[in-house]
Amino acid sequence: MSVLFDRISVRKYAADAVAEEDLNFILKAAMSAPTARDTRCWSFIVIKDKEMHKKIAQIHRAAQMVLDAPLAILAVGDENLAYENYLPQDCAAAVQNMLLAATEKGYGSVWCGIYGNKERMESFVKLFDLPDNIRPFALAVIGKPASKPAQKERWYPEKIKYEKW
Repeated sequence: MSVLFDRISVRKYAADAVAEEDLNFILKAAMSAPTARDTRCWSFIVIKDKEMHKKIAQIHRAAQMVLDAPLAILAVGDENLAYENYLPQDCAAAVQNMLLAATEKGYGSVWCGIYGNKERMESFVKLFDLPDNIRPFALAVIGKPASKPAQKERWYPEKIKYEKW
């Protein structure tokens, strides 16, 4: 379980490709995430094309690292499949699993948010020609880290409450 503590956001990547078996491992991990009522409302678009990376960087200012990464995965949710309003939670669990699986395989990753930002959502819908029922949720950028970023302390006992606020 050290992968939970080893995962950090990586924003600089080496040119190394992501091995196909590692990509499949990452996607299988995403698909192993829980969903409300087991709807599996998510889908994933693997993006390796550098021209698409350039277009992504133009529409998502916080995703500039995609320009140097070998791939990105766009997680989307199907509103027709999602149970009630749980599409964001279902997709978030899948994206988190992707990031952890990438770490397990020695890759770096970063979560670039899309869902909830109307302009970004509309831009991704247009760029990827998504059907009306498909909502872009997040972009996971993945690749070998160019360098090993320093770990951060993430234990905050003052954030813990027991029984009541």
